[in-house]
Order: sequence, then structure tokens, then C-alpha cells
Amino acid sequence: MQQSTPDKDKPDTHIPDASQAAPANSPYTNMEWKELVETPVEICRAIMAVSPSGAVGSAQEVKAMRACFKETLQTATNPTLKALYQQLQGNKLDSLWNSAGYAFRDRWDAANVRQTAIASCQQCMPLLKKVSTEDALAYKEFVCSSAQRVAEAAKEGGVMGFGGRAISEAEQSLLNDISKALELPRA
Repeated sequence: MQQSTPDKDKPDTHIPDASQAAPANSPYTNMEWKELVETPVEICRAIMAVSPSGAVGSAQEVKAMRACFKETLQTATNPTLKALYQQLQGNKLDSLWNSAGYAFRDRWDAANVRQTAIASCQQCMPLLKKVSTEDALAYKEFVCSSAQRVAEAAKEGGVMGFGGRAISEAEQSLLNDISKALELPRA
């Protein structure tokens, strides 16, 4: 049985329109930019999926992702993160959140989520060679720190928030794999 690749499941209606075009003077094509914009959200969704937290925990994780994006991107000084902040203004983060869900459609299981997240990181690596080392590092650290914040947002394995762990084993394993795929050392 042939397995499909996760990014092939996205419908053609999610190909970027003019509002999702790569920034002016960017080294990226529209499709490359789309990959860079979607990856942080896909990674956050994957962290949530590998160790589901229930309704309250999921709400905390989404809130943590949004807060991290806002805090990091509003104060960004490097070109890629500044452009990403401009891209996500208004309702675009909500739209992106919904679009990223297509990567997991009909296969919302830990193995698929892990594969999709790691593949997304791997697809970003050659793209990040088009910008300075500092700019690429800032993007990679943003992706990892967003995932870390989501993983820490809700306790896992406890009863009604008591006795759980800040980060589950599945989340920690995926965080490690994401760091490895982005060629970042883990502390």
C-alpha cells in the first residue's frame, strides 16, 4: 500500500493568493514563503496532537502559541521574523491555523503528526540557507521556542490539572526531533 506524503493532502484552494505572497525583496518564492509561514503553526499543532490535553489544556496550548507568536514576532529585529509578523497580522493566524490542519486530516495519530512536523522542519532547512546565518538561527529558535511554550502550557497525565508533568514524554521526544531536524542543539 502506497503512503501519501502529508503535504500532498492539502487542497489546491490553499495555494497562496496575492495576500500570501513572499515579501518584496525576499529571496523566497511564494511557495517557499508559504512553507516558512506555515511551519511554526504546524509544529505547534503537532505538539498538541502527540499528547492531547483535553479541552481546557488545548485552550491553554493555543493561548500559549498565540502569546509566543505575538511576543516574539512583535519585537523581532531580523528580516524573516519581521516579515512573518507582517504576514500574520489580522485574521491570518486563524486562517493559517485552519489551513495547517489539512496536514493531519484523516490521520490525526501520533506517528503521522510526528512525521509531518519533522518533514516540515526538514523542508525549511534548504530555504533558510537563502538568508544570513543569524536570520536562519532566529527563525529556527522561534519555531523551537513556540513548540516548547505550547508543550509547557498544560500539564499532561494528571487529574484535573493535579499531579501531571509540564511536558509529556511524547512532547519531549517530538521537541528533541524538531530541534534535530532544524539542526539546533538541545539543552
